[in-house]
Amino acid sequence: MGLFENWRRKAPEESVPPPEEERYLEFDSFPFKLAVVQELMYEQKLLGEPYRGGDAFMERYAGDLETVSEETALQRLLPHIEEAEAYFRALKIPASLAGQIKSLYVGEELDIYYQINPQWGDFDCFEDGDAFDIKDISEREIRQFPNLKEALFFNMYHDPPEALLQKLEGWGYAVKYD
Repeated sequence: MGLFENWRRKAPEESVPPPEEERYLEFDSFPFKLAVVQELMYEQKLLGEPYRGGDAFMERYAGDLETVSEETALQRLLPHIEEAEAYFRALKIPASLAGQIKSLYVGEELDIYYQINPQWGDFDCFEDGDAFDIKDISEREIRQFPNLKEALFFNMYHDPPEALLQKLEGWGYAVKYD
């Protein structure tokens, strides 16, 4: 040890701030979360590799989709839907991505819905599209998106509830729907 090394002051470890812990967005409405994931994962490609469970399902069963009974088809499809929904429910979205959302589009043709249920239109039990309807959004969850200006609801089985539209407009968001 040299003479000058004793005189050097070392900064205490406490003075170095710990790395900031990643925060994640919080959702009260699963369908609203799906719209956010659609934008960040499938449109902007900012949320990792897109989930392609629906594509994999169709590749696996493409050879016999037209020939199996509805009962067999549903026995194969329901576990897939549960797995896909569990994936998206557990998916953590970094709060740092919230500023990338300027507009949200909700329509039945979104890729995320296909990845969850690739046979959505094939069975009567899924015909109403209710599972993907955004029925409500809390102010707490929508205020996480500082640059969000508009919500577009098109091509859904159901119009968004009037109360939801009024809330969104009351909070200053432009809302369009058909």
